[in-house]
Amino acid sequence: MVDMLLRSGRFFLIILAELIPLFLLVTFLSGLALEYISPETLRKRLSGKKGIVGQLIALGLGWVTPFCSCSTVPVLAGTVKAGIPIGVMTTFLYASPYPIEIAIPILAPLFGVPVALAFMIVGGLIALAGGLLVQRLKWQNQVKLDVGNNTTPMPESALEGNLPVIEIDDSFKAKCKRAWDYTIGFTKKLLLIIIISSAVGALIYGFIPEDFILKYAGGAGFLVVPIAALIGVPLYVNVAAVIPIIYSLSLKGMSEGAVIAFLITATTISPPELFMLAALFKKKYIIAFSVAMIIGAIITGYALNLL
Repeated sequence: MVDMLLRSGRFFLIILAELIPLFLLVTFLSGLALEYISPETLRKRLSGKKGIVGQLIALGLGWVTPFCSCSTVPVLAGTVKAGIPIGVMTTFLYASPYPIEIAIPILAPLFGVPVALAFMIVGGLIALAGGLLVQRLKWQNQVKLDVGNNTTPMPESALEGNLPVIEIDDSFKAKCKRAWDYTIGFTKKLLLIIIISSAVGALIYGFIPEDFILKYAGGAGFLVVPIAALIGVPLYVNVAAVIPIIYSLSLKGMSEGAVIAFLITATTISPPELFMLAALFKKKYIIAFSVAMIIGAIITGYALNLL
């Protein structure tokens, strides 16, 4: 018991040491990007008749975004602030578990280039399908308005010319200051959630042994893939930790598809990810996202086992 608590405590400190600096950095860069790209421009380019183009762009961004909720959530918050359609945000969110930095340097050496490419292609199709479905369902109301409503509307009297319009400092220094203010404000909203969810993930990491996973998800039976996907749901695995875990699981007899299914769910619908996403989206969307990721992980696992 003491060893498990020490293991959990050590992992908790590692999570916070990695999570908070990266979260601050990505949030700041997202805020700075919004200083150069106006929300109106983004809305025009990524909505309406060009929705599919916006989703393809979101797919590309999801593929190159680091495989971690601490980077996905701040970027999503920036798209919420910019008023990007829910379908485009969904495609980005669904594509983020299938990035190039997992496919090429990790999966390709372990399982071969065809498996790595299939991993990205299947994930891309799932992401596009999810984005189109959410857009079709008109789920824009699933976005929490208080997250994106960070700007104060200009008084009508100012628009009518009765009051002088305040000039905005457009220097790089001023843009950085506004981006940092946005970063601090957003981090304050999520700091307690980050700490609590990291503690939950660390306890699960410390108290669920690898032998338990292999006992119920080892071998290559038909049910191994969904079992592996479900086992990964409550875990928290970051990029640094995922390489030795999936390597050891594959060496101990877990099929490629089961390893991938476990990988996807363990990094996308872990407690930290869901807690942070709950700050951006309503319950129905979070439930739909969780179900979609589990189904997507299972589909991807079966597809890779066929290769």
